[in-house]
Amino acid sequence: MEEDNGHDILKSFAKHNSEDGFTGFAKVSFKGSSYDAKISMHGNVLCVWASSTDTVQAPLIFVLERITIKKMETEEAEKRAFSVEFVDPTETLVLAVDSEEIREQWMVKMATSSHQMARAELDELAYKFFTMSPSASHEASPTDASTSSFQNFYLTSPLRITHNYAVSQQNNLPARRVVIDEAMWETKLSMIVPKEMVKLYRKWVNELAALLESRQYSWPSSSIPALHEVLREVREVYETYEMCYEFVDNYSGPSFRKSTEKHRVAFGIVPTNLHVHGYEINSTDHRDFITCGTASAIPLRFQNGGISRLTSSLEVDPCHHDFAFWSKRQKITELKKTIGELSHKIDVEWKIAQFGKPDKVCLEIYAGIKQVYEKLKDTLSTIGDVERSAEILLHEERRRSEIGQKTETRVGDSIQNLLDSVDAMILSLNTKIAVIDTLDDDQSARAAYEKSAREAMVASLDLLLTLSNAVLEAQLFSLVSALHKTNATHAYFHLQIRIDFTLAHVVTIAATAILNRIQKKWTLKNDGSPSELILVVFSFLSAYGDERGMVEDAWEAWKNLESCVAFRLVRAPSAVCRTCIPIVQGSRNALKVSIPLPHDVFDNLPESLREAGYFTVRTAYFSIGVNHEATFGQSFGGIAFESTINQEAADRVNVFANRNEAPTRAREAVMELVNEVVTEASRKNLAIFECAMQACELLGGESVISCKSGKDRTGMAATLEQGRVLRQTCGFNSNQVTEVVTSLRREGVRRENCRKNVGRAVYSFSPFQMHFLPKAFRPPSGTHSQSVSS
Repeated sequence: MEEDNGHDILKSFAKHNSEDGFTGFAKVSFKGSSYDAKISMHGNVLCVWASSTDTVQAPLIFVLERITIKKMETEEAEKRAFSVEFVDPTETLVLAVDSEEIREQWMVKMATSSHQMARAELDELAYKFFTMSPSASHEASPTDASTSSFQNFYLTSPLRITHNYAVSQQNNLPARRVVIDEAMWETKLSMIVPKEMVKLYRKWVNELAALLESRQYSWPSSSIPALHEVLREVREVYETYEMCYEFVDNYSGPSFRKSTEKHRVAFGIVPTNLHVHGYEINSTDHRDFITCGTASAIPLRFQNGGISRLTSSLEVDPCHHDFAFWSKRQKITELKKTIGELSHKIDVEWKIAQFGKPDKVCLEIYAGIKQVYEKLKDTLSTIGDVERSAEILLHEERRRSEIGQKTETRVGDSIQNLLDSVDAMILSLNTKIAVIDTLDDDQSARAAYEKSAREAMVASLDLLLTLSNAVLEAQLFSLVSALHKTNATHAYFHLQIRIDFTLAHVVTIAATAILNRIQKKWTLKNDGSPSELILVVFSFLSAYGDERGMVEDAWEAWKNLESCVAFRLVRAPSAVCRTCIPIVQGSRNALKVSIPLPHDVFDNLPESLREAGYFTVRTAYFSIGVNHEATFGQSFGGIAFESTINQEAADRVNVFANRNEAPTRAREAVMELVNEVVTEASRKNLAIFECAMQACELLGGESVISCKSGKDRTGMAATLEQGRVLRQTCGFNSNQVTEVVTSLRREGVRRENCRKNVGRAVYSFSPFQMHFLPKAFRPPSGTHSQSVSS
């Protein structure tokens, strides 16, 4: 026995408890020495430790091969001895134990021990470890009832398939058994969130229509044709939303939109084929991701491109574009609320302090007035053509007033005159406040200046309110005039519908992802505060033809989700609530979504997350074309568009990792992703997909896999992702991964997803398309067909 090897054996014996081997105490006699010792036996190896002796005894290790066991009689009546004789007779070991029964046990154990028996025990142990599924073992953890009930809170109609694989191993070990339990869930939010969104859309459009209708008798007659043109488009938008709402409200089918319905306008607000694909490996490692069709307005077609191309081609000042226009109106409306609060404060809390004390209320109101004025000027500087529009409206108001017509005053004066007046009033107000502080005990003078300062503040607030109303009116008039002048009215509102449709898609998907993350456990930072959530969206659309327009839609939609939508978690209104119904409210540029949670789930959240309020979901949208159109796009259109998308997405993931103090492994995965994108950001580089999924997993994010219908290319990508996880968690080699992925594509839930959508369990790929697909994306023979309507 080598000395180093013996030391390792002793450490191993000392580490394991008595349940792992055969252990006891005996009186040991070996080479003339006798002492009490602890003896332990594993397989065919016996270890002896001296337990009490006057002299130090080194531990002994015996390999029990070709031994002879003999029963002996001892002089001590209370001891029962036996000997272990080796090939060398000088190395005979004598052991004396306390009872006949113990002696029999040790003699039988040693007599039957050998290298072959130890190897058999090892094989048995390996078989139990590698082939017994924890789900069939008594040690398997019981199902978490709260998790299951929470899944039923927002998911429905699970489709489950179990796969059993026997994986061959090296070193003569038996085949290892791997059990994969797949489950594909529909989400209840597929219909609920779009319905809530379209209700809000109808409200916004209705308010805009009422606003425009009220201007028909106050604006100049030259602008009335433009106003009518805009009104007509607004009413058509309302009819579209009304049709969508009625359809979804009366819908009684499954909780997802079939891929065959993706061209239906009434279904336009519902994401296509949205499912949660979950799977467990040996009942211990649970993973899931979201699969769906692209977040694009497919029913509106792509004759002139998607959102990004339509926005850039719109011949209207950027300040009038959808989110920019409503963002500025929202800011001015909030400033009007602030003006009202300051006026109320003057009425309720106004009081000049005594001499020598700071005039707290007076200074607060004065500071508020200055702040409102500065913000109003900043907003005004970003709105084009507002002064000219205000002049036109002011001229019309004065003309109507001169001929005796009653009209509501909405402008009052030119923008520049109002700005000059506010400047003068603020300067005057500053002087009066300064004078009050110089007056000593002259109560009458202080009262007079107090009254004067109050009147100046009221006048300043009135001027600010007049200026705010004038800017709002001029902005609306400028929009109507600009749309009419450039013949862009139809394009403008078509773009608005497209943005609204895609926003409903991404909000639904994001809400599902948030609930998925809560089920798995939200990631916390080192200081205990909740980490941000990132959605890594990977699309397999090409940058060619209609699919390029779909990519343009989805790219903008996911950026709009991050910039315009905020989420928060709230306690469900009822303890017996069985379905998650998010509350959607806010304005077009600042949407707020409240996601209710069951009481037990909400109470178990970290306190920092319960009290976090509204939070933003970060997004990173990747796109890699893999079909024949991707090949055409690379040949005729180049790779610049796809490369730009992927480089931006990689930058977003990198920024997220830096901002949220990601662990070392996550940072390494992110840098690998960034380097892969820098190396080749297009040309069917599937390594980007693998790196993105790995980085998302380590960052605690949620992944979304999509294509046009969320069925065929998505199915190939979903099984490819499962193969990556199996390679990392189960140690599969490349050939084994390929075999398992082929099996999952042939017999897994992705084919059933095809059946749910088109009625047949086949992937929609033609032989022509198969020629252009990367090998990793090709379905097994017999599972695809070209005669399937997808």
